[in-house]
Amino acid sequence: MKWFGRERVKLYILFLLVITSFIQVGILWYYQNRGVPTNFLWGFFNKSQAETEYDIGDAFKPYRVVVSEGFENPHWVIKENHEYYKPLWNDAQAYIKYLLTDRGVVSKGEYGKEFWGDVVLRKSFIFEFKTCINSELLAAFLNERWVSGFKSEGIYKMAILPSENINKNLTIYVFDGDKVNKYVVPFVTKGLSIDDYDDIIANLYEDDIEGYSVIKEYVTNYVYQYLSPDVLIVAQGRKYRNYKNLVCNVPELIRNIQQPNSSQDLNDIARIILGEDEDDYIRSIDVYNKTVVFQNLSNMYRIYRDGLLEYKYLHGINSYEKGSKVEALKIALEFINRREKLVSGVDVYLSGIEEHSNYYTFSFDYKFNDMEVSFNEYTVNNKDKNKLNHAITVDVNSQRILSCYWALKEFKLGKENLMLNVKFESLFDDIFNLYQDISIKDFSVKDINMTYEVKFSTDSQSLEPVWIVETMEGKRYVVPMQKKPPEEG
Repeated sequence: MKWFGRERVKLYILFLLVITSFIQVGILWYYQNRGVPTNFLWGFFNKSQAETEYDIGDAFKPYRVVVSEGFENPHWVIKENHEYYKPLWNDAQAYIKYLLTDRGVVSKGEYGKEFWGDVVLRKSFIFEFKTCINSELLAAFLNERWVSGFKSEGIYKMAILPSENINKNLTIYVFDGDKVNKYVVPFVTKGLSIDDYDDIIANLYEDDIEGYSVIKEYVTNYVYQYLSPDVLIVAQGRKYRNYKNLVCNVPELIRNIQQPNSSQDLNDIARIILGEDEDDYIRSIDVYNKTVVFQNLSNMYRIYRDGLLEYKYLHGINSYEKGSKVEALKIALEFINRREKLVSGVDVYLSGIEEHSNYYTFSFDYKFNDMEVSFNEYTVNNKDKNKLNHAITVDVNSQRILSCYWALKEFKLGKENLMLNVKFESLFDDIFNLYQDISIKDFSVKDINMTYEVKFSTDSQSLEPVWIVETMEGKRYVVPMQKKPPEEG
């Protein structure tokens, strides 16, 4: 019995040593990767509560929805708060599921990219994204599988034509940037009917919504390499339209850090930026540019006085951690979602996707009341003076965020009434006068947008709408809009 008791004691001691070793290894790993070791066990037992699951389908929205009865009829932009936006977008998502699964597709066809110019001159309901969303991401956004029957590389723009097919099916054209694929499918159950689509167009004629034309209607000899046929322009009707200014501020919490007795504001920002890990970080103020710094052994956050948040992962990365676009995008969206309290007044949308050897880059931008808020060569106030072209730029793999630049701003509608010239010919006169180095012969137009442009500033800004002309090569030209002279009344 004594022998048995001694063996039991040895067993308990061995078991205790194993558990202690496990805890020590865990503490060491946590310290090397996160910071203070005392939170290891707390984080272990509370992991399920700390992690928040983000539904990436919430980020899947078109950049623009355009409705038209066809050639020489108005093209209306349907804003997200319009009564027709939700039923139209719900229908579009149902048809994307049809295409992904090859379910119920009656027939298919394929055309060159020039054919998109013919599609936009027809009676159509068009859904545009700022970048091509590939099939893998589409399936993840819609929680759907996809099969090889979906021939497109993805969806850059999609047109629904409810009344083109003589057999009373619905026609869909998908433009992926290189080619146009045609699909004929049955109408979705409980979706919009042909009559419903006709009623929407009829009602839009009665609504007080400003209409546009597409450039293909006015440029008969266009060459696709130099001109996108679906660029929205104002060629007829009123020369001036009314707009408000937009007031842009650095978030109040960040402004207050520069004031005396701002420790509570610093704590509040740390809680939003760092979450439950805030105690793991050393806090400091960079006296050179008054930048707030949160840092541990693996991560560094900088918050600049103009509201720019910079994040860097301080270790190397492995190629096997790259993973899929879906895994990487989910991590990027979770990162943004947990810190969105520091941005107010605007919506965030996905505007760009780039794939690299070891990671992905996702860019996001802001919209205010469906008008783009742009960052064009926005200066980072560091020694490198980086230039940013998006509100948020995230480098990420399937395991973690690698780096991020995020312009944290607050927006609200101003009180100024601005009567601005929206005519197409005025814009082009101005762009060639302003940028005299442009060669008319080689000049291309991928898109034209009216936007609010944010400049670097630590103070409040009053933003007025400007034109941004984007070329096929990705270059952007900013052109101030002409104001209505007082003598014109």
